[in-house]
Formats: sequence, C-alpha cells, structure tokens
Amino acid sequence: MGIDNLTERELVILEAVVRNFILSGSPTGSRLISRTKGVALSAATVRNVMMDLEEEGFITHPHTSAGRIPTDKGYRYYVDRLMRLMTLPPGVQDEIKHYLVDAEPTDLRMVMEAASRALSRVTHQLGVVLAPRLHEGVLRHIHLFRISKRRCLLHLTIDSGFVKTLAVEFESAIDADGLDRVCTIMNSRLCGRPLGRLFEPGDLLYEGIEQLDIGVIRLFMPSIRKIVQEHREEEVYAEGETNIVLSQNQFDRSQVNSIVEILEQKKLLMHVFADDDGDQNGVVITIGGENKAGHLESFSIIKTRYRIGNMEGTLGIIGPKRMPYGFLVSAVDYTAKMLSELY
Repeated sequence: MGIDNLTERELVILEAVVRNFILSGSPTGSRLISRTKGVALSAATVRNVMMDLEEEGFITHPHTSAGRIPTDKGYRYYVDRLMRLMTLPPGVQDEIKHYLVDAEPTDLRMVMEAASRALSRVTHQLGVVLAPRLHEGVLRHIHLFRISKRRCLLHLTIDSGFVKTLAVEFESAIDADGLDRVCTIMNSRLCGRPLGRLFEPGDLLYEGIEQLDIGVIRLFMPSIRKIVQEHREEEVYAEGETNIVLSQNQFDRSQVNSIVEILEQKKLLMHVFADDDGDQNGVVITIGGENKAGHLESFSIIKTRYRIGNMEGTLGIIGPKRMPYGFLVSAVDYTAKMLSELY
C-alpha cells in the first residue's frame, strides 16, 4: 500500500480518524467508525484496516488505548487529499475586514499589527505577519518639513501610501528656499525607484547639481538608508500568545516553552516565515516534523504570501497539529487577499 493508492476503505477510515481527533481530541476506536453514518463496515473490518494504516505510518495508538490518532504522515495525507476547504462565514469575513480597515492606512506598522490581530482573533491561534520587504517598495514622494533652522522631518511615501518618517538634524542652518530646492531635486531623481536601489554605485543622482545642493542632499541619504535598514529589524508581528498557552492541554510544558522561546526571539520566527518555498503559490502547510525549526515539531504552520504594491510579505498562523485545517486555510488565504486588495 503506497501513499498514492490508498483503497476506498482506507481513505474513509483515515479521514474519520483525523476528523474525529480534530473535533474531540480523543483517539478513535473501530466501533465508533463502524457506527458513523456512511460507513457500511463492521467493527472487525474497520479494526483490520486500521492495523494496515498503522503499519504504513498514517495512524498510531497512544499508550495502551485501543483507539487511534493521526501521525504527521496521516495529517499530511489528509490536508493534501481529503481536506475540504470552506467558504468563510460572512461574520468572519467582516471581522477580518474590520481590523484591516480600522488601521491607519499610512502606517505600515499599524497595518501589520492589525493583520496579525485579525488572524489571531478569528483563528484562535498565533497570528504571524512578516512585513513586506521595504527595499522592494517604490519611492513615491519625498517631503521635507522644516521644524527649525537646523532640524526637519523627512517623510518618505512608498507603495500604497505608506509613510516612513525620521527627524534630521544639521550642524549648520539651512534656509527654507534651499530645503525646497533640494526636495524638488530629490523627488525628480529618486521617485519611481525601489528603495533598495537608491544607493547604487555610479549613480547619476548628483550630475549637474550645484555643490551646495549636493552637500545638503548627502545629509539626507544616510537617513533614508537608516529608514530602510531599521525596517528589516522590525519585520515580524505576532499576536495570540495566550492562544498557545490556553491550548497547553494539547502540549506538554516543554512544547509550550518552545513556542514562547521563539516569540521571545523574533529572528527565529522571521526565519520560519521567510523560508523560501520555491515558486509555490497559494497556502503552504507544514506539519510537525516537517518544520525545519526543531522547536516547532509539535506544531503546524499555515502560511501564504501577500502583495502590497511592489512589495511582498508572508502571513499565517501557528497552532497545534490538531487544528481545523479547512477553516484555517480559508482564513489565512482570505486575510492575505484582503490585505492585498485594501492596500
């Protein structure tokens, strides 16, 4: 019996074991399956088929229980071949939209926090959002707001109207006319470029510009670079830690501590969600031991990509392997599509 050619009986029984365990958390016995609507098999027949499935590694029995629970391999077969996707109820769709629409549309941080909160609240799992790669974002406009003779605010407007702001101080005074002139030059020569390509060697940014203006422009370039670099350190947004703690009846203490450790070290979480899945589009599910981070071998991850303008990010959830995959896949997919459409 190979993974690609389970018999009809085996498919029915594997699905019953997985679905029952997801719903109840209890091992499934042969008698329960034989009494399930649509299963015209005796308890003895079911028991024999379950033994075959266990030999092939799809199910196992915990302790001395006569019932069976799915293994990672069983979950994998279920999500790949048997899982039924569902349309999210209108109320769940409205809740996701509510969080996203209420966020300040020019503040990328607030939008990311809203997305992770939406995922956490509607799925009751840990919602994780990896912010879009800012260096891919296209610079739309530069604003320089003069605060005093030696201080101004630098505003960068990028894709979808997001604004990044930084205060810039000068050693000597700069007059308002000079600041306006420099702002016009920078807009004409930098806007339309991805942020990651503002600092290319051999750039003609300063060609044909007065030396005084070149000096002022060079005062702003380190601040622009700083905005892009700082964003890389603030990329991960996670909400719903209590959902993991409240699910601790599904884990032992060390497993709960593992997810807490990852949350405390955001770089680990960033690595998990930034893993390159090749050219695969759509929703990606990794189960238990499939997760490269050993801390997550007792968890499942459901993630997908989203786009904001030219920028791409990843979002999803982390939860126990015993989770309602059909609902959660739909919730993750819908959140990504809403985030892409609204921004």
